[in-house]
Amino acid sequence: MFNLLRMDLYRLKRSRSVYICFAILLVISIICFWFVWMATTPRGLTFAAKIGIAETLRDDSFSAGDYDSLLMFREIAIDGGGYSVILGILVALFVCLDFQSGFLKNIMSLHRYRWKYVISKVITAGILSFLYLTLQYAFCILLNLLFGHLAPFTGFRDILFYLTNAWINTTAFSALIIMVCFFTRSITAGVLTTLLLASGIVQAVIYSFTGLFHLEGWQNYTLYYNLAFAPSSYAKMEDLRGIFVGLVFLILYSVIAAVSLSRQDI
Repeated sequence: MFNLLRMDLYRLKRSRSVYICFAILLVISIICFWFVWMATTPRGLTFAAKIGIAETLRDDSFSAGDYDSLLMFREIAIDGGGYSVILGILVALFVCLDFQSGFLKNIMSLHRYRWKYVISKVITAGILSFLYLTLQYAFCILLNLLFGHLAPFTGFRDILFYLTNAWINTTAFSALIIMVCFFTRSITAGVLTTLLLASGIVQAVIYSFTGLFHLEGWQNYTLYYNLAFAPSSYAKMEDLRGIFVGLVFLILYSVIAAVSLSRQDI
């Protein structure tokens, strides 16, 4: 399995898609901080007036005083599903290209236990998500400094708690996309699943239906909910629910993916 993991990490390192997706995350961060700077600082408002959007910014009820650095990071990347969309699409491309290129057939001829291939892919996705989350958050801290300390910095304990929750749940989401790709062998299916689930569209539709019968409690145990509405700090045991939910789904999707691959004719 370690040989497979080393191979996956090497391919990930050499992939242009990894760097393009990360660049997109950084550009989104820059744009968001730039708009916050224009909306909340005198120099920013002066600049906004020069480019003709000052009135729009004044009409906005946004106040930087309501945010800290962690909440700004959440608003930029996590809560709206943008991060999960980018990560899910990248994972779908990475997995499905193995089928299309014939690489998987060559690997399976050398490795008897197919579950090792699945675990390697999940670990690779987890490492990628960890790097994306930590590096983007560090970049947001840098932007906060460069734009004149727009928001107060969050305590390290809260950062560690939230990023742990986000990492586990995004890795579980990656395992879900890996499972879908193993079932379908289709990039289109993987990307479509990513867009529908990460954006919350599927959850909103199901919630509207179950709400008619007052059965809304299920959403508290979904990956989308535990990313978009996760607590930013630990105060009570209930705040750990998102981490446990993510771990359960991570194991479940990994097992289903392994069983699916083991029964397929490669």
